[in-house]
Amino acid sequence: MQNSGVRWSTPHQQSVRLVVVTAVAASSAALAQYWTGIPWGLLLALCAIAGVGTPLVWWLRQRAASWDQREHAVESTIRSAVDAGALPRTGDSALQLFGVHRAPLHMTYLTRNAHAEIVTALQTGQPTLLVGHAMAGKSRLGAEVVRRHYAELPLVVPAPPRGLAQLFGAGGSPVRTVIWLDDLERYLGDDLFRVEWLDRAVHAGNVVVATMRSRPYERFLPHGDLQRSQWELLERFRPVWLHADPDERRRLAAMIDDPRMRAGVLRYGLAEYLGGAVLAIARLHAGESEHPLGAAMVHAAADWRRVGLDAVPEPVLARLARRYLPEPGRRGSADRTARAIEWASEPIDHTVALLEPTAGGWRAFDPVVDHLAAEGRPVPDAVWNAALRSAGDRLIAVCHAAAAVHHRQDVAERAWRRALERHGDTAVLTARLLRDLRGSAPDAAWWTDPPSPPDWLRP
Repeated sequence: MQNSGVRWSTPHQQSVRLVVVTAVAASSAALAQYWTGIPWGLLLALCAIAGVGTPLVWWLRQRAASWDQREHAVESTIRSAVDAGALPRTGDSALQLFGVHRAPLHMTYLTRNAHAEIVTALQTGQPTLLVGHAMAGKSRLGAEVVRRHYAELPLVVPAPPRGLAQLFGAGGSPVRTVIWLDDLERYLGDDLFRVEWLDRAVHAGNVVVATMRSRPYERFLPHGDLQRSQWELLERFRPVWLHADPDERRRLAAMIDDPRMRAGVLRYGLAEYLGGAVLAIARLHAGESEHPLGAAMVHAAADWRRVGLDAVPEPVLARLARRYLPEPGRRGSADRTARAIEWASEPIDHTVALLEPTAGGWRAFDPVVDHLAAEGRPVPDAVWNAALRSAGDRLIAVCHAAAAVHHRQDVAERAWRRALERHGDTAVLTARLLRDLRGSAPDAAWWTDPPSPPDWLRP
């Protein structure tokens, strides 16, 4: 878009001027020195050109260096800058540039209730600040708004904490761009973001969007007679609050086809579920070296769900977890087990946890189960054996998981025989099969004629 971007001249114009002036000055000096019989008038003119050209060349070199510094300022202080300091279109920019974490679960954007409010606020030209708790979906929501409604404008993402100060301090002035300030508190140090810079940006037609967590926002509020300098800046923004809304949660969940994701959104919220998945997986991998027993418990609880069960009883979990450790690390005390569970069940940003307590034991977080399943590791025999002992009326679910998912015919046959021994009554068995395998069995015709094994159990 014309007249958009960071306003200042390019260094290429200065480079051309420098080359031309240098060539003229050098030629004049050479002619004045070596041209014999040159008319006095022309000699004086050439000497004047050479005399003036020398300081002019020096001045242009300084100017060119200044332009080079300004181009470097763009490249080093604006994260969105590409080659030669060019800025990308907002609509073409990846979500990661806006600070959106790459979620392990793919889900198309679902329009939030606050979407329309943000659009209205930006249309007034006022800087807009999205405020909410951690993992409220602030960055994704704001990014979707500007990518959809201001796709043609260049994107300016200053590098925190000094990107704004360096850009404006070098004389740069964004014009008709989208200025994106994710986690605004990172830019609010002493003299790093001045009110006059924000006013200048708004006056130049920029769309200014920022995000901020609720806790830092509260810290910047004035207290008593103490007027915080940052509050003067925050007052320039129009806040849009993202609160937990049960009605919105139900509306968004109803738009999701996957039943597990739908249940996760209903339980945690859309942004919390997707954002929590990223942090939970990162925490698990970090814990594999720092908290090996806690990470082993997460692996064991995830495999417990992979075999068709849900929550694993704590005594069973404590025994199984040691199977995931090297031989020297398998011994431990009750205190060590308690500390491991405490680490694995600690809430991440007050929202989700790797292990969640239930009435039946500890349940692994859905996205962690999916992530570990995608790695393709086989379920250890110790888990299958413990599952067959503990499954109760879920034996058919274990049977189905062993045969249809993991291709463990030996385990599936053991589960089938045990299910018949414990639940031989046809009506009871059929009811349980309908409940446990509804919509997931490859062929349901065998239900009416137990105890013949199901088709998916046969090799």
